[in-house]
Amino acid sequence: MKTIAFVSTNETAPWGGSEELWFQTALRMAREGFSIKASVMHWASQEHPSIRQLEASGCQVQRREQRRSIVERAINKLTKNKLPYSWLAKPHPDLALISLGSSGEGVHWMEACANRSIPFVVIVHSASDLFWPRDEYLDRMAAAYSSARSCFFVSRRIIETVETQMAVKLENSRIVRNPYKVSFDFSSLMPPLDAIKMACVGSLEPVSKGQDILFKVLSRNKWRERPVAVSIFGAGHNANSLRRLKTLLKLDNVQFCGYTDDIESVWESHHALVQPSRFEGMPITIVEAMLCGRVCIATDVGGNTELVSDNVNGFVAKAALPDFLDEALERAWQRRESWKDIGKLAANDIRRIVPRDPVGEFIKALTPIIGI
Repeated sequence: MKTIAFVSTNETAPWGGSEELWFQTALRMAREGFSIKASVMHWASQEHPSIRQLEASGCQVQRREQRRSIVERAINKLTKNKLPYSWLAKPHPDLALISLGSSGEGVHWMEACANRSIPFVVIVHSASDLFWPRDEYLDRMAAAYSSARSCFFVSRRIIETVETQMAVKLENSRIVRNPYKVSFDFSSLMPPLDAIKMACVGSLEPVSKGQDILFKVLSRNKWRERPVAVSIFGAGHNANSLRRLKTLLKLDNVQFCGYTDDIESVWESHHALVQPSRFEGMPITIVEAMLCGRVCIATDVGGNTELVSDNVNGFVAKAALPDFLDEALERAWQRRESWKDIGKLAANDIRRIVPRDPVGEFIKALTPIIGI
């Protein structure tokens, strides 16, 4: 029986979109007879149900404790945090899969695998031109990535960003697609266009998702005067500040709808996705909206333009700035009578890019690395 170790480097929230690929892969491989173990951050009462689902499927789960105090950080430095890493070799896995929320994470885990002669792969879900690795970290990061059997990235642009920042060509890079929460065959008529309803779907963290940029645009007189409403779906660390910003800007056309897993119902009642992100990997939200035949208005970050072709199957803002987002929204508004046809084109285009079963395709890619 082959043993696969999964490591999630996420330490910012109990769960996120970047968790789904490793989790669903681990769950399916456990059901297929692999011995699975996983290392995740300990979130106590906030723990996501998926972790308990893993354990119910026979997976061994290590919950890493956060070390916050000065004394704990000193101990961590002296021991080089050996305790979490020693878990890797008990038992020695045939492969370790390290899931990185962003490109700068996980180097310690990669080094721990290399030091124990454990073959490993990484999945990189995002990278940003705004966050460059410091020189003292650069060589370690480049060596760690180069030591991986394969580096899976969610978009070509993320590969380019990481290679640029490390000044290293990654010959072991590959594209992987994340699972999504709508049916591949989903079809829904677009609602009547007499009153436009747009959805902004994503974690409530403006540093990455840029909801504040959208709010500044919506505060402009022309958008106040038009029959346009925006629903904000998601949860996150900045929910309160975004609610306060809505109040400050007097945005009566903005509604907070909370988090939902029922994405198909979102697109049954909304016409378009607006994605004002400052940085991304490959937003699952865009994939889902396009599968549902909806128009996407997105910023030119991450892999967005690998899916959305400007003025063809959607609309692209040149940068994550209010004036550029306003310009893209204005072009979309002027063509709103064509949204039904644009949405159909988007639905056709995305089905040529993402597979019906992303998890199954990923497991196929892992098979020769595992050696079966």
